[in-house]
Amino acid sequence: MNITLINHSSLLFTLNNNKNIFLTDFWNTSPAFGSWLPSVLPFYNPTYLASLSYNPNFYLIISHAHDDHIDDDFLRKYFNKDMKIIISKFPSPALGRRLNKLGFENLIHINIGEKIKIKDFEATTVVDEIVSNDDSSILLRDKKYCIYHGNDNWFVINKENLLKVKQFVGKRTLAYAAQTNSASGFPLSYPEEKNKSYVLKNVVRKMLFAGFKNVTNLKAKYYIPYAGFAKPYLKNKDFSSECIDPIYSNLTKLIKKDKIKNKDKLVNIFCGGTLNLKTGKVTYPFNYDPMDAIKITDKFVRTEGFIKKCDTYNNDFNHKLDDVEVIKSWLESFNQFVNQYSIRFPKFYPETIGKRLRIVVNSEKTQFISTIEVGSGKFLDDNSSVDKKFEIAENLFMAMIHKKIIWENFYTGYQAEIVRYPKDNYNKGLLNYLDMYGYKYKNQKI
Repeated sequence: MNITLINHSSLLFTLNNNKNIFLTDFWNTSPAFGSWLPSVLPFYNPTYLASLSYNPNFYLIISHAHDDHIDDDFLRKYFNKDMKIIISKFPSPALGRRLNKLGFENLIHINIGEKIKIKDFEATTVVDEIVSNDDSSILLRDKKYCIYHGNDNWFVINKENLLKVKQFVGKRTLAYAAQTNSASGFPLSYPEEKNKSYVLKNVVRKMLFAGFKNVTNLKAKYYIPYAGFAKPYLKNKDFSSECIDPIYSNLTKLIKKDKIKNKDKLVNIFCGGTLNLKTGKVTYPFNYDPMDAIKITDKFVRTEGFIKKCDTYNNDFNHKLDDVEVIKSWLESFNQFVNQYSIRFPKFYPETIGKRLRIVVNSEKTQFISTIEVGSGKFLDDNSSVDKKFEIAENLFMAMIHKKIIWENFYTGYQAEIVRYPKDNYNKGLLNYLDMYGYKYKNQKI
């Protein structure tokens, strides 16, 4: 039983003595969040991966709808439209509709927490509704092995889900894979953060701590670090050089002095490496240095013009904002969304109600400012205290208003300057609500 790390969150593996073939969260060169590109391209040419989709025993697994986990353009053009795709059945049907729009109809939906049998293997999905209702870990098993495709769900598994996962794994050999790199603009797009390198390293350390705790609780044999091979590209900013490259040597250096159980479970693997679950050995078809691959990929996406597809390089984004009421109208709709969603899911970041959000849009001549109290919908004075402030370039904000880009490009895509008050208050619920509404806003018909 082998698992190959293709790139980023993409794993290629088989179950039942190579009978069933699985590829997770395929991503090639389409920008994610308007600025991300893979820091390592798929190890196998994507056309070879696409050719697997014509095998009747092939399954594509998509954990959630972020663009670094689903490459619309390449999937639509080259993957078999009749291939089987395994996804979680989230409260929102957006992921399924998106795949239908791309021409894929053969979807296998797994209800949250449900265990299903598909021919010779079984699958289940894990969602923590307190953290997210739009992202999931997906587990697959045969009689001997279980693969935990955690992708962006790096956080400590809650007690209820932990019990379910343990029951699903049983006595099988478990390979646990989860995100080991920052996946947001924090702290790089936060101008008030002074020691950004130190803060960023601590963010990744926290993720590793959570991963090792899950590995210990689940008695996993392997901890596969992935879902971090991406870099942001923005015009006139050099965030890509400030990011952490999550190769094994860099990750272990971050936790060298920390006393952590099961450090030895962390697999020394890079894109192109294949882990043998029986022997624990990682092999490569030939020798290459991970940092050389990352540096050459950076040169490649710049030289070949892939960065030109990113938002800040798009010359078509040139609309002007001429009235602050445009911001107010968007905030009013956002506030209505929060109120309605919080009634449906009262456990989902209830502390968001009462938060104060300010949007500042910078034009060449002036600033447009609007501040709202979430929940009440009351608009506040421009000088009032707030919990979170976004400063956004006029052309990018209007691109969002015109449904050309999503709100999440401002935060996860590094395209806004963000300030939080107090400095150490993350306000994750507010960010999650903004991201969710951003997708709803872009997809709703005018």
